[in-house]
Parts: sequence; structure tokens; C-alpha cells
Amino acid sequence: MIAKTFEKFNYTSVGISTLLLFGASYYYTTLEINWSFVDSKTLNGILIFGALLLSIYAIDTVTRQLSIERSNRNAYHLLLYPLVVMSYPIESVDMRFILSSAAIWASWRNMRIFFELSNNSKKIKRLFDACILLSLSSLIILENLIIFIYPLLALVNANIKKDLKHYLIIFMTPLIILPSAYALLSFLSLDTYLFSSYFFSDQPQAIDEYNVIPDSSRFFLMLLSEYSFNLTYSYVPIVIVFVLFVISVIIKFQRTAGSQRRILDLVGVLFLILTSLFFSMDQQLSGSEFHYLSLIFVYFISQIFVKKLKSSYVNFIFMSLIASIIIFKFLI
Repeated sequence: MIAKTFEKFNYTSVGISTLLLFGASYYYTTLEINWSFVDSKTLNGILIFGALLLSIYAIDTVTRQLSIERSNRNAYHLLLYPLVVMSYPIESVDMRFILSSAAIWASWRNMRIFFELSNNSKKIKRLFDACILLSLSSLIILENLIIFIYPLLALVNANIKKDLKHYLIIFMTPLIILPSAYALLSFLSLDTYLFSSYFFSDQPQAIDEYNVIPDSSRFFLMLLSEYSFNLTYSYVPIVIVFVLFVISVIIKFQRTAGSQRRILDLVGVLFLILTSLFFSMDQQLSGSEFHYLSLIFVYFISQIFVKKLKSSYVNFIFMSLIASIIIFKFLI
């Protein structure tokens, strides 16, 4: 049933995916909301739903239109994304990660299109759009500025004609947008809603415990001393997703022939690994942080279905994930 419904991209597959994302958005509104621009659950639900739709639009472009062979363009990613979202061990909702991750994936969509284009003026427009979206995500969480490293790495290593304008856009866009936005928002007394810092918000208080250690070393020693994994039953679905991801990465790199796509895939894997390590150092994860991994999870796992599988295998993969979500998130 699942294999048949999502075998092709059509109104039915899109409609079911949209309904599932709507259900996920409603579920998020029933949880405690730690950070948001608004207090209304309805408005938060609308913001979450919009962010999820923007994310799946980016995922569809990267997964189906740019990557999967034309001979087998299925729509399994439309089901996979809502299931991956529901597999996250969400304990409370932090809108910063949901909104900024949507901007990041929309930015990565533009970067992938950038590498596919041959017209330089169109390439510059796509790169500029990508940098604007990354800058907007950095307005929400300052640490997102680090993500500019990834398009820069892809640009340096990709087999394309190098243009100084490309590098100027990557460096100058955030330098222009962020100070201008800060000045405007400060004038309007709205700067408290943005420019938050995830990693350093509680840094002074935590580091004081290490006041006998030199300033340059305290913070990293504090991180290492608190680094641990405390997995509960709610993590079972995301563990299954990680297992599928590892399998799909092996499959993907065996099939990928072009050096440019291989570099982009390596950048994606590197992003997932470093982001996972970054967040795993926090003892008080809300679970919303996992949205930073969504596109990479869905993109790679979708590669399992590039070559036609028996319907029974496809149904087994999805039913296993659905069953784990129902059992370990809602029943136990």
C-alpha cells in the first residue's frame, strides 16, 4: 500500500505528506514551547507548519529533481520527511531551530541549483539568495554563521569555473545584512527577539565552575566533562533513522560517479556529523535541534529507493519506522 501510493509524485502523495506535516505541527503545539516570537499556540502552529512546508519543498528539489535518476523519480521522500520529523525525541519546542533550519534548507536548495546551472548571471542570483537565507538564519541564532563554511568548501572544491564574485557574495552578504538588521532592530527595540546564542547563552555561569583553569581552556574542558549519552525509549525511532542513514550513505557513495556530486554529498555528511557532535554536548536538548539534520537524513535515505525494490521491502522499511514512532513515542 505504501509503496504503491508513493511510487509516483502526484496529488495523492503530496496531499498525504501535507496532512502528516499538519499533524506533526499540531503535535508540536501540544508540547511546551521554550522559545518563540509569539505566545499564541495557533500562530506557533502556523509558523511550524510553514517551516515544515518550506523544508519539504527544499528536500523535494534536492532529492527528486536534482539527484534521483529520471527513470525512477519516486516520491518516497514525501512520506519519509514527516516520519523523520516525528521520530525526533522532542521534549519541548524551540522555534529558533525549526525556523532557522527551514531557512538553511532553502539556502541549500539554492546552492544545489547553483551548481547545476551554467549561466553565470543565474548562478550569481542563486548564490545570493542562498547567502541571504543563511544570513536570516543567523539573525535567529548567531552560531549559524558557521554554516557559511559549507557552501564555501563546496565552492572551493567543486569542478566549476571559479569567479571572484562568488566569494565576494559569500563573505559580503552576512557582513552587510547582520549589522544593518541589528541597527534597525535595536532602534525598534526588537533586538531581544533575535541574535540569540545557543552555545554561549549560559557560558559565564558554567565556566565559573572552572575558575582555576585558564580562560582559553575552561569552556572546552567543561564540554568534555559533561559529554555523555543518555538515551531513552523515545530515541529508538531516531536510532532507526540513523541506521538507515548509514546504510544509505554506503549505497550513495558506491553509486555516485561525478566528482562534483560526490563533493556535495561529502559536505552534507560532514555537516551532519559535526552538527550531531555539536548538539550532543548539550545536556538539556529540547529535541528541536534535530531539525538541523532533516534534509540530509531524507536525501540520503531516499537513495535506498533509487533502484527499484520489491514492494514488500519498501513497506517493511516504512512500517518499521511507523511502528517504532507509535510504540516508543506514544505508547511506552
